[in-house]
Amino acid sequence: MKIGAVSLGWADTPLPAIMDDIAAFGGQCIEINGRPGRHAGLILGEDNAAQVRGWAAAASLQISAVSGYCDFALADPAARAAEVERLLVSCRAAHALGVGIVRAFSGDLKPGLTLDAAWPWLVAGLQEAARQAAPLGVTLAIENHGRLLNDGRALARLIGDVGTAGAANVGVTLDTGNFAWAGHNLDQVRADFAAVLPYIVSLHVKDGVWRAAAGSSLAASFEFVPAGAGQLPVAEWLAALAGRGFQGAVCSEYEGSGDFRAGTRASIAYLRAQRP
Repeated sequence: MKIGAVSLGWADTPLPAIMDDIAAFGGQCIEINGRPGRHAGLILGEDNAAQVRGWAAAASLQISAVSGYCDFALADPAARAAEVERLLVSCRAAHALGVGIVRAFSGDLKPGLTLDAAWPWLVAGLQEAARQAAPLGVTLAIENHGRLLNDGRALARLIGDVGTAGAANVGVTLDTGNFAWAGHNLDQVRADFAAVLPYIVSLHVKDGVWRAAAGSSLAASFEFVPAGAGQLPVAEWLAALAGRGFQGAVCSEYEGSGDFRAGTRASIAYLRAQRP
């Protein structure tokens, strides 16, 4: 396993400075956010791939993945086709960088929309995106994200349904904190992890604590904290991944309160210490 960080939290910081930070924190890899302009106007593509690879080499970092964006919870086929193309922009950038993983989403919750209603749209969109990503040598890694589909068993079923069309290049980017953020308790979160474990190709690490509502024993929220400072069994999950031969990237994605860089530094240090 290589330990590093997702670049998202650095926002408008130039990418070379982000890479220097991650290396200074003890990181070995970076997942680069593919949203155009996210990092000081940078748009990843063939024209700057060699430069970006040079920045990573100078920082002694491996580029482990590109964070792509898409929303297939759309009834209109033309709208879904546009989302396929949006995701493929990141896939082409990943290919130019020599990177084989692109983080993908399934779809966003919308008023009145149920997961059952959106299901065929999610499957169709991801199947088409996977079909076009395959010649680029790219695996789409679907993240447990948002409110529409943030359940381990449902995500595992989605991977299976997309794969029935021959899409072998589909897996999971597990965000360790998002199941809890979506309202699942610790037992549910453990079951979520077990359900997606066979499909995990990359990891975004968040930790946190459940906070009870005033006057109640029931959790009202999940508050993100640096890795190792919360209630999630992160070390246990790393060991389970190692037991399956996982050799991918384990990237901090700190979204807690306080100083982002300090939280990221603490998270990377913890992950390095816990790496099996």
